[in-house]
Amino acid sequence: MKMFKGYILKLLSQNNVATDLIREIEDTRRKANRGIDVSKKGELGQFMTPANIAMFMAKQFQTKKRTVRVLDPGAGVGSLITAFVGAKLQQKNPPNLIEYVAFEIDPYLTNYLKKTLNACKDTCDSSGIKFEYKIQCVDFIDYLCSNNKNAIPGDAGKFDCIIMNPPYKKIKSKSQTRAALRQVGIETSNLYSAFMLLAARQLKDGGEFVSITPRSFCNGPYFNSFRNEFLDLISLRKIHVIESRHDAFYEDKVLQENIIIYGLKSSRKPRSVKISCSHSSGKISKLCLPFEYVVHPKDKEKIVHVIIDKHTESVYKKMQSLNSTLEDLGIQVSTGRVVDFRARDFLHEHYQRGDVPLIYPGHFEDGKIKWPKDIKKPNAIVHCKKTEELLVPSQNYVLVKRFSAKEELRRIVASYYAPQDFNIDAVGFENKINYYHKNGSGLHKNIALGLTIYLNSTIVDDYFRIFSGHTQVNANDLRRLRYPSIEQLIQTAKSCNSLNNQTHIDAAVNNLI
Repeated sequence: MKMFKGYILKLLSQNNVATDLIREIEDTRRKANRGIDVSKKGELGQFMTPANIAMFMAKQFQTKKRTVRVLDPGAGVGSLITAFVGAKLQQKNPPNLIEYVAFEIDPYLTNYLKKTLNACKDTCDSSGIKFEYKIQCVDFIDYLCSNNKNAIPGDAGKFDCIIMNPPYKKIKSKSQTRAALRQVGIETSNLYSAFMLLAARQLKDGGEFVSITPRSFCNGPYFNSFRNEFLDLISLRKIHVIESRHDAFYEDKVLQENIIIYGLKSSRKPRSVKISCSHSSGKISKLCLPFEYVVHPKDKEKIVHVIIDKHTESVYKKMQSLNSTLEDLGIQVSTGRVVDFRARDFLHEHYQRGDVPLIYPGHFEDGKIKWPKDIKKPNAIVHCKKTEELLVPSQNYVLVKRFSAKEELRRIVASYYAPQDFNIDAVGFENKINYYHKNGSGLHKNIALGLTIYLNSTIVDDYFRIFSGHTQVNANDLRRLRYPSIEQLIQTAKSCNSLNNQTHIDAAVNNLI
């Protein structure tokens, strides 16, 4: 967190008034945070912003307007507006007037917020700046979506700056919140992305947007609709990655990988995007990349690629040399058909006559499948008419774990399923496995071997991390990868005689690229 500490220390060393204000509100935030009911915090998705991160966010704004209108859709105790005021006090020519609109649904936090805003007003008054505020003690989504308003009355399109740390919580598909969002044309699965999109709609043309959120919106089908509208509204200029999963909100033990983004309300795409990263090692990296590296212009899903250093930039460039998609190869990838709790009546801990193997991620070992195995899961499934649709022919497949264990260093973990190891005619793949196949049947042996080697290479794992911040690997993510040709896969299988020697695997794949 050195980068964040540097920002706040720089500010505090230059302005004693800002020093007192920020320290006072940071003490308030910590006091309020200790008093929040843990269950309520989870219910509302409340994770308040520490002063160092708030200051980093506030310093991104470039506006020099004499009157600045600011929106904060989830204000909490007011840490973000305090940082914003502190940053403006540091300017050579600060604004004459700051108008601030805050939304905060929690009465407990609203009491603290009022005190914070009065402190901001007093500080601004002492520096010759007028500070006006309005607190909306209502749900931001309900307020904007009710009666299809989709705008803050009297404020639509009139905000110069938006600064936000929105709530992090999934929205149930049949909830009132989801229905309300659909009324204003928003389809998304998390509160934070709904807040981002509704807020972005409130900006003036050329207005500035800064938020800290989980990285999950950058890819995945659940955020497709969100990305398409948001990246049409906001011209993305900066991304800062907080690589450590506990640094941003360490007091609340939040485990998501977080990013801070800065953009302008504009339909014009930028030529470049500045990307920085505070690594868990303490190292800080900075890059300036062409926009098409970050969001490819031909990508209908508008996946955001987060390239954090020279190494990942090199990985990205190398992977662009592979021209094949799975569709080009005539190969498909699907999720295992056996959901164990639904097929419970047909599962056996040990193999019995009339059964076939049931493969779990726990059966992965050194690039192959070890079965049977004591993994505290069923090893077999009954082969009968009722389970027929859950099984596939016992042929050559490539299996990939959908979830990587905490102790595993890799996101993509692949294993080769060899039919010759099993004297059976069918097999079941559990739902926590993705499997590569050709129209529902197996692959050619050398293609399967080559594909397993390719997927287990370091460069593929590094590339996956560029467009996915998840530990989960879905079939859709695997479809987004670039692949060698069929001929290259076969040659890789012939040139590499090991499925578990990382040095040999990487050497074989690097020869392809």
